[in-house]
Amino acid sequence: MAFLLLVRHGTGTYVSVPWRRAPRRDRARASGDPGFRSVAAALRWLLSRDRDRGAMTGRTGRRCSTCPNALPGVDTRSVCDVCAQAARTSDGLLVPANYFQQPRLRAALAAYDFGVVFRQVRLDYGLTQDHLADLFGVDQGRVSRIERGMPIHHIATIARIAAVLSIRPTLLGFDETADRSARGREVSWLDRRDFGRVVMGLVLGASGIPELKDLSELKPRRTDPKVPDQIDMGYVDGNRAVTACLRDTDYKVGGEMVRAAAKEHLRCMQRLRHATCTSQVKAELHLATAELAMTAGWMSYDVEDHSDARHLWLIALSYAKTAEHPRSADLEVDVLLDMAHQYLHQNEPREAHSLVRTALAKADTHAYPVSDHTRGYLQTNLAWCHGTLGQADACRRALDQAQQSYLDIDPTTAPPWAAHVVPAEIAAQQGHGLFLLALSQFRQTRAHQHLAEQAIAHLRTAVDGYGPDYARSSAVNLPGLASAYFLAGDLDAAVATGSDAITAITNLSSTRAYARLKNLSDTAAAFTHRPDVVDLRRRIHSATTAA
Repeated sequence: MAFLLLVRHGTGTYVSVPWRRAPRRDRARASGDPGFRSVAAALRWLLSRDRDRGAMTGRTGRRCSTCPNALPGVDTRSVCDVCAQAARTSDGLLVPANYFQQPRLRAALAAYDFGVVFRQVRLDYGLTQDHLADLFGVDQGRVSRIERGMPIHHIATIARIAAVLSIRPTLLGFDETADRSARGREVSWLDRRDFGRVVMGLVLGASGIPELKDLSELKPRRTDPKVPDQIDMGYVDGNRAVTACLRDTDYKVGGEMVRAAAKEHLRCMQRLRHATCTSQVKAELHLATAELAMTAGWMSYDVEDHSDARHLWLIALSYAKTAEHPRSADLEVDVLLDMAHQYLHQNEPREAHSLVRTALAKADTHAYPVSDHTRGYLQTNLAWCHGTLGQADACRRALDQAQQSYLDIDPTTAPPWAAHVVPAEIAAQQGHGLFLLALSQFRQTRAHQHLAEQAIAHLRTAVDGYGPDYARSSAVNLPGLASAYFLAGDLDAAVATGSDAITAITNLSSTRAYARLKNLSDTAAAFTHRPDVVDLRRRIHSATTAA
């Protein structure tokens, strides 16, 4: 039985559409009667009719979600051909920031319904499920299951999707103000509370954290080369030699030049975990994989890809814990201290202090001892935290303890990840701690000149002593040395050293070093009564803008 149903149109007028209470669809089509089972079906027919009419007249009122271009009437996409073509690159997909502001996609993201998101992205940008699978590092079957409604439970998978599609954390229910030191900057998934929870889970050996499984490896790709089914100690030693070569290059020129190679090498080493070998070789393999992941993490940190650095450091922690090796504790503590170093770089000293305390507990309670090199680095990080917070007595105590640990070291027993702890590095660590304390007192009480002079003595020794093999380390300490000259009142030396810092850093591939230049410019801002200081800040601005 058919009826005429009055439906109010978007223009405010009423139109009639045929509606049948319970028709058979095939019979309705055969008779030419477009009867509908429900009001919703009738509305869909009405909207489809309007789109067809718009296509014939060339007027639909619909526009591209990312630009002002009009869309054809019969087109169900939300992106025009120009924007779709511009977004598809050889390196992946560059989705405009405003694409996910569409109400339908906002609602889907708020509900974590990635099936809706995947289907719309594929429709708008002309992608297949295989394309999405390659972008996300999963198989095509998983993309298909997600599009059919399978939920995603693991934060790491969601993090990869958000990173690839440039989905803002706020659309997924996360507060973008979590990083207080960089208001307005995109906050990555691994910068949030989940990161601290996963780190603690790894350190404490927890097994009830679902993210640990996804975060413990880099996802395989179809183009990955084959690895041997059986390995011996010679194979592990060869891989360690590759890691050492990559690390040496990082020390000389910065992480950007070798980061991709380090990650590719890590991807291959992870695939060896199923290879046949003795238990001793397995332990050495896991430790070597952890060492490479830690090294790759530092390279990502050096180019300020902080989320990637933390992911790689979590991989390093995971492999170190399973190594059952006499040096596994040493490497675990070193990774935690690298994470703390990163927090300090981001001006988050309290979060850094929390990680240092965790590292201290790990060093004191682990079945295996940590080296004097790592104990010295541990106390140095503790001093940096106290110095940044303006806690003078605690900072000095920690620096003294670090110095004592370094006096006890035997260079012949240094683990490979501590090979850079040469006298120049020890002086740099001491000088940086004193500089941080002087800077905090400059901001608070201005009783800082004596501390700045002590920092200068150490940092000058470090910069002059590093040599070409540690050019990056020398360069990243030059801005701190110039700032210490400013705090000590030696403006001529400050400007000259600042100029040296600009020259040295522009010859590197280290984004982190440019951040140190910006800090130097902030310190110099209090001394702009001199034209040469104004010129120095202008040159820093030009260098950091061009980087």
